[in-house]
Amino acid sequence: MASTYVASGDDWTGKARSANLVLFAILPAMLLFWRGGAEVVIGLIDVSYLAVMTTRREWRVAIFPPFMALLATWLLLNLVVSPLAIDPATSFARSVIWLRFIVLFAAVTTWLVQTPRDIKLIAAAWGSTIGFTIIDGLVQLMQGVSLTGRPIASNRLTGPLDRPNIGMFTARIGFPLLGCMALLLAQSMRLSITRILATGIAAVATFGFILLTGERAASLLTLLAILTSVGLAILLAPKRYRGYGLLLLITAFGVIAGIGLTSPRIFDRISSILDVLNNFWSSAYGELFAAGLHVWREYPLTGAGMKNFQTACQIVMGDTLKDGCHPHPHNIYIEWLAETGLAGSAGFVAFLVTLAAICINLLKRSGRIRAIGALTAGSFVLLLFPFTASQSFFSNWPAMLLWASLSLTVAVARLAHKSPSDGEPA
Repeated sequence: MASTYVASGDDWTGKARSANLVLFAILPAMLLFWRGGAEVVIGLIDVSYLAVMTTRREWRVAIFPPFMALLATWLLLNLVVSPLAIDPATSFARSVIWLRFIVLFAAVTTWLVQTPRDIKLIAAAWGSTIGFTIIDGLVQLMQGVSLTGRPIASNRLTGPLDRPNIGMFTARIGFPLLGCMALLLAQSMRLSITRILATGIAAVATFGFILLTGERAASLLTLLAILTSVGLAILLAPKRYRGYGLLLLITAFGVIAGIGLTSPRIFDRISSILDVLNNFWSSAYGELFAAGLHVWREYPLTGAGMKNFQTACQIVMGDTLKDGCHPHPHNIYIEWLAETGLAGSAGFVAFLVTLAAICINLLKRSGRIRAIGALTAGSFVLLLFPFTASQSFFSNWPAMLLWASLSLTVAVARLAHKSPSDGEPA
């Protein structure tokens, strides 16, 4: 894995890497305040990466398995799925430009993030963004209007955003950030109790804020990610450290209980989760899930085409849905099946297999590196858990957030994998 990095020299390519590393570090802030600017940032990173790779002829990065799987999937989408879509023009408009996320993923994992120093820069920028987000959201909770002038949206916080997505934003930025901190701690000669406690307190505070936002999917996925990471850490850690993991689990459930019992707003959101689960298939989400599966059965091999779900849903389901056909089925796996069929979904599954291999390789290591493997597994659960309602995998803002988070998670895992020895600094 260490051989598939794009080298940067002392010429313009080295300066380009430094500049684009800063751009990636500020990407979460751009997603908060200027979505068009976030698109520009991704575009600049993509163009710079391709220019450097072409100039230096670093084609060996193509052997990085996740990159290969994504490129193969993109080809399937454009050569098989979009030509056979209900509306080919609409499908091509989405499938062609999906390449920008593949290039972003490759740029971050094989070019931008190569040293602990790179991790420190990203951690500082992403941590500052989360810190401001939490402060802004808490002010909104207490006063009804955030520091950035956003009013609270009914029973959910928005922070600096104009929609109630701040919980998912915080979760998807915060969990990879926790991986960054774990990597920096793992590569220290001596573990600092102060730093470990500070990291733990920050993680608990972030989790508490995610619960306070009132976003059900963000809260549940974060809890599942914590359970996955801590559970794996407890199973794989030496016995003398297992008590710390149990303490973290107890703390997480204590935070949930405390917030749920003291906040009627959050208690109502928790109750609504139970109501949805008890009557899932008759709920709005359940109807959309079922509609997505019906669409897939009608177009099993190549799907209805990208961004064609709503049209296909109206053809297949008619007026039978109480809330009508939405632009996407609110589940990324059903979205892949309904819009790209078995052809596109096979490529996506191949990509997931490569991610699982990265995680398993870390979990096989010993010492501190295993902890990073556990956090990597937690991040994958947070980002890619199949049994949950979610935003579209392909829409611009959710996709930018997801690929930024996923890219950093894999970049941290790669750095941990190439550590010279477990528990020793690189």
